[in-house]
Amino acid sequence: MKLEKSQMNLKDGIEKEWLITNGIGGYSASTVLGINTRKYHGLLIAPLTPPAKRYLILSKLDESVKIGDEQFNLYSNICKNYISEGYKYLEEFEKIYIPIFTYKIKNMIIKKLICLEHGHNTVCVLYRIKNEGEEANFTITPVMNFRDFHIMTTNIKLTARQQINKQKVKLEINGESTMPVYMNLSTGKYIEHFNDNFQNMLYIEEEKRGFFPEENLLVPGRYEVNVPANSEKEISFICSLEENIEEKNAKTVI
Repeated sequence: MKLEKSQMNLKDGIEKEWLITNGIGGYSASTVLGINTRKYHGLLIAPLTPPAKRYLILSKLDESVKIGDEQFNLYSNICKNYISEGYKYLEEFEKIYIPIFTYKIKNMIIKKLICLEHGHNTVCVLYRIKNEGEEANFTITPVMNFRDFHIMTTNIKLTARQQINKQKVKLEINGESTMPVYMNLSTGKYIEHFNDNFQNMLYIEEEKRGFFPEENLLVPGRYEVNVPANSEKEISFICSLEENIEEKNAKTVI
């Protein structure tokens, strides 16, 4: 499947969904616009006792680019009275084996490739950036949870205990010390957030099904990466239930 910009308006885009699996009961799924419309959507839904007890771990990654004094938000989310419009920067969506998103901001092209590691509760996201313009700052913000994929965290404040070692972060979400979550970025710096929740994300497909459609999610921090002028850069993001994520590389997994 390959969709051009003209085929990815909001109305049509939120009705087109993609799905990839890891072979042990886990999966990654969303829409071609990157908007989660179901409580079952997320970049890492991991079976804690494979293939059962599926939990939403990583809901999505919200990216933005700052060039000079201008900020361009690439992410798209739906709330009750608001829709962020990062999908307008999408030039192309393609899925043959894995989903590939292509964004264009001024003189910068960003490709985002998402892949699950077969046989592991690990999601890998590879960014390929071609910057033919001025210096920029690229931000990646994980939006996370730790819940059964049938149940939503409504009216709940999520918390995380974090251990940070450069770009590698160990998270104990909502006190789950026996099942920590790990994430790592190949370059850049991690900035911890405190008491940061995404409030009331709206899942329109759940609303259509007659379920309460809103939930809160955790924003533990953000990664920031400098992108020099007239340069090309590859960035590898990993999120996993396995500790050795610094040994993994998204490009290799793909």
